[in-house]
Amino acid sequence: MGTTVISCFWAIVEFLCPDFQFEKITITMIINYSISFQALDQFVFRFNNDQQTIGTKIRQSMLATAKEVIKIYGVSLVKSNKVTPIDPCNLPSLRTNNMQLAKITQASGRTIQRHIDRLLECGILTEKIWHGSHSSYELFINPKILWIKGVGSVDKVKQNRQNDQNLNIENQSIKNNNTPKCPHSYTSKKTNKRNNRIIAVEKLQNSWEVNFDSDLGLTEKKTHKSAEKTEERCSLSLTDNDVTEKKAKKETEKTRRKDLLEEDARRKDAWREKTELDEKTAQGRQTSAENIEIGESKEGYESPCDASRHAFLSKYVKELWGLAKEVLYKDVWLNKRQCNLALTLLYQWYEPVSDKKMDYVHNVYKSRIHIARDYVDRDPDHRFIKLPYEYFDPKAEGGFAGTMPWYQADKRHKEGLKLKKVLREEIRKFRNNEKKDTTEAQPRLTVFRECEQRIGKLGIPELLSKFYAAVLDPKLKE
Repeated sequence: MGTTVISCFWAIVEFLCPDFQFEKITITMIINYSISFQALDQFVFRFNNDQQTIGTKIRQSMLATAKEVIKIYGVSLVKSNKVTPIDPCNLPSLRTNNMQLAKITQASGRTIQRHIDRLLECGILTEKIWHGSHSSYELFINPKILWIKGVGSVDKVKQNRQNDQNLNIENQSIKNNNTPKCPHSYTSKKTNKRNNRIIAVEKLQNSWEVNFDSDLGLTEKKTHKSAEKTEERCSLSLTDNDVTEKKAKKETEKTRRKDLLEEDARRKDAWREKTELDEKTAQGRQTSAENIEIGESKEGYESPCDASRHAFLSKYVKELWGLAKEVLYKDVWLNKRQCNLALTLLYQWYEPVSDKKMDYVHNVYKSRIHIARDYVDRDPDHRFIKLPYEYFDPKAEGGFAGTMPWYQADKRHKEGLKLKKVLREEIRKFRNNEKKDTTEAQPRLTVFRECEQRIGKLGIPELLSKFYAAVLDPKLKE
């Protein structure tokens, strides 16, 4: 705005006083902010597209800090250009500090320091020179982002414009653009010439290579389909020969795709037969499934590919995964991919189990999940549950497979408590009968035989010996 006012002022002076002599006024070097900000946005957009994680991307707050740095740098260039002219090939640095940028951006000094480090990592700032904690530091901005106007006088600019207008016709470069502006189609309906044909479509049709790799097969099929759509949109067959030729190509492509699909299905069937699970090679053999008989004979074993068997197993898998999310991952956010991996791994735990033992194994798995939760709750600061893809992996030793010894120890402990409870009840029954009066009490030998018979059914001689000791010594604790 100021440059425009000065130019208008001197134009009026020239018109009113043509003989007036005045000094040339130079235009200071400034940054074109609009173009620089557009270049900055494009640079950030390309940088963020190359990043795989959200934490490494440039956020909006960092972009705002970069724009403020460019604005301050433009003001510093204007001031320094008044003292000594600036060389565009050797630009000076920007001297600033965290507090100055913090006041402008309405942020804290630590936030500005973090933004400067991230801008240096991504390449918006090329260098930072540190001069101590009590002085400003120097910043160098990427010259590819800055759009700097040149330095020149008003008269020289006018003269250059007039010289450009007065050039001879011979010296002027005339650009002849011979490329047609018509769309990608045929030029006429009568001729057989095909102009403006998209060559990429023909190359894609001829560069189809058969690859049965599971990772690359889907990509090749998608490329082939996109090439067919492009050909149908851009290539218009207008003659009879073209129609017949196109029909023949379509038929060959259909038969080729059909053969590829059949070959792919055959290879998948062969792969399933090789990787079919049995009781010896099941991936879940580290669990309680190894102690469960899959079946007396292989004839009663159902194929994993059976639809009814799959639906039967999926019901138990979903129920167990719902319990695991509520008990183990209640305060953990899991994305869809992690949930799908958990269902796939849990399916491997149920796959080698027979239908007769399914309910028993399902209850065992649920008990093991609760045992793992109790283990973490005893020391939550130092214990945690891994993510599903690691925890439910049948091959992992420290995950869900490692809870099998805990379950066995817990089961033995509970059985021992039950036996002790039965022993205490029988001892208490005999002693209470001894305390009663003769009229109310049952015969001593009858009560003794009843207690002895119940304890003997357990099949543990140690319990009988403890019972005999408690009968002979009434002062002995139960």
